Amino acid sequence: MTAYLVDTNHVSKILERERKLKARLQKANDTEDSFGISMTVLGELYYAVYASQRKQKNLARLKDFLDSVILWEYDRLAAEEFGRIQAEQKAKGKPIPSSDAQIAAVARLHNLRILSNDRHFTFVSNLASESWLIFRE
Repeated sequence: MTAYLVDTNHVSKILERERKLKARLQKANDTEDSFGISMTVLGELYYAVYASQRKQKNLARLKDFLDSVILWEYDRLAAEEFGRIQAEQKAKGKPIPSSDAQIAAVARLHNLRILSNDRHFTFVSNLASESWLIFRE
């Protein structure tokens, strides 16, 4: 059983009802894997909804999706972990975007595997990640 923190790029495909990803999620659900998002991802998703041409339709899809996932908070411990990750990445010379460092912090705190198409998550120590999409170059 694996607990996944799903990044925005994967949730977007889920909300678009991408068939292959939906089938893979169903298979994972059958093995009792769990899925959730962080507050940072939720903010990015709401931004996408309110910037879209079909706000009501996209908002309804997002609300349906939220009923089926865990929502992990970004709290004081996550903020501390964020600072730790940003300092580690700076020391390595491999900084990552602040929003992704927040996502990584929540995942690392809760021992979650990040499901993302963003390769830079692989640069963060003690963080498991994978993509069910193709990595961007």
